[in-house]
Amino acid sequence: MSDYDKQQWQEQQTARDAAWDKQREREAKARERSAANAKRKIARLKSTLEEMGKLTEWEEEFSESVSERIDEFGSAFADLQKGRPGDALSFAQKRVVASLNKKVKDARKAAKAKAIHGETGEADEPAKPDYKRRSSFKSKKPKFTPRVRNIEDDFEDEAAESTPPRQPFIPRYVADARTIAPAPKAAPVRSA
Repeated sequence: MSDYDKQQWQEQQTARDAAWDKQREREAKARERSAANAKRKIARLKSTLEEMGKLTEWEEEFSESVSERIDEFGSAFADLQKGRPGDALSFAQKRVVASLNKKVKDARKAAKAKAIHGETGEADEPAKPDYKRRSSFKSKKPKFTPRVRNIEDDFEDEAAESTPPRQPFIPRYVADARTIAPAPKAAPVRSA
C-alpha cells in the first residue's frame, strides 16, 4: 500500500469517526431531553393528583421511583426489549403515565361538572362522553345481506312444464311479394 493510499484511508477514517461522534452526541442530547420531559410530566401529574386528593400510595411510589431512576441513570429501564433505546420510559411505564393523565382529565371534568351543576347529585356521577351528532347523509356502503341459498330455486316450476316449448321462427320466402313471411304454426306436440 502506498503512502498516498494510507493517507487517503486515514482521512476517510477520521471523517467517519467525526460523523459517528456527532451522531452519538445528538442521540445523547435527545435522551437527556426525553428524560427531562418524562420527569417533568410525571412530577406535574403527581402534584395535580395530590392537589385533587386522588393520588394513591402506589402512584406516589411509582412517580418517586421513576424520577429517581431517571436522575441516576437517565432512563427508568435497562432492558432494551422493554422499550426503545432513546426513550426514558419503557412501554409499560408509558401506559401507567397515560392512565395517570386520564385520571387527571376525568377528575378535572368531574370538578368542572360539579362547578356547573352546583352541589346537586349530578356531578357525583361519572362524566358522560360527548357523542357526535349523526350526519344526515346515508352511508355509501350497501347494507349487509347474507348470502343464503333458497332451496325452492332448485325445483322447476310446475307451470313452466305445462306450457309447450316455443317453436323456432323459420322464415319462408314468398316469390310474389318478395318478402319474408313466417312459416305456418305447427300444432303443439303432446307427450303421451
